[in-house]
Amino acid sequence: MNLRHIEVFYAIMQSGSVTAAAHLLNVTQPSVSNVLRHAEQQLGLKLFERIGGRLQPTPEAYDLFPDVQEIFGRIGTLNRMVEEMQGGRTGRLAVAAAPTLVNAYIPKAISKLKTFGSQVTIQSLPTTLVTERVARREVDIGFVYGPVLDPGVLMEALSESKLVCAVHRQSPLARHKILEPKHLETTTVISTGPTTRIGAGIREACEAGGFPVPRVAVEVNSSLAACLMAAEGVGVGLVDLATVNQYALPGVVLRPFRPQVALQLCLIFPKDRPQSRATMRFAQALRELVAGR
Repeated sequence: MNLRHIEVFYAIMQSGSVTAAAHLLNVTQPSVSNVLRHAEQQLGLKLFERIGGRLQPTPEAYDLFPDVQEIFGRIGTLNRMVEEMQGGRTGRLAVAAAPTLVNAYIPKAISKLKTFGSQVTIQSLPTTLVTERVARREVDIGFVYGPVLDPGVLMEALSESKLVCAVHRQSPLARHKILEPKHLETTTVISTGPTTRIGAGIREACEAGGFPVPRVAVEVNSSLAACLMAAEGVGVGLVDLATVNQYALPGVVLRPFRPQVALQLCLIFPKDRPQSRATMRFAQALRELVAGR
């Protein structure tokens, strides 16, 4: 039996007549009769007998029907899956992001998608590893500090941020309107490592402006962790303003850092790979969050 044979057989079994089956399939009655006749010729079996003016399934037809029902059940499941994909409500989504950005934005982005039905995997990684995994198509989307120059990814700049100092509100340093590296020489500096985008940005800005590069005594993996340590009086955190503004930190005040360190928040996608609906919806949620909408 080919697919057309199966479709006609199923329609007749469901509806009880050739006329009703034709109506169900939106074709003519002779067309259904011809397909049924061809199916029976191919099988060498009678599938229906006309008894008392009505079409009655043969025992062979009843034997075939459960398997045909299963086929159409799977087709129904497939159609529902396609509808969910069209609405971005199913599928798998793999996200990789810098730890600071994971903490600040990813939970809110997922929460923003009220009907999000995808299976989501979140990887919190340094920007270099995020970029590698996006380029190798191991994840669908990356959220990192830019710029990203890897030819294997497409970069979309979302917003610019800047580095600030997170200071315990009772610290003498909190009295300064602006903090420079010279103010940090006798305190514990808390920040991400020198190979991170924040660390590299601090080094580049200080060297370009003729400032000494602050020595990070406590290395953390996110701006949130630096702020929490500053709130405990451990020292001064050098942190990303855009991300720490997402949290209530009553024990901490934020002070501008000079020289100014510019930070760029970016989405990256695998190059030459179509984006799934789940990826597009998730990316849009991140765009709206970063824009403050």
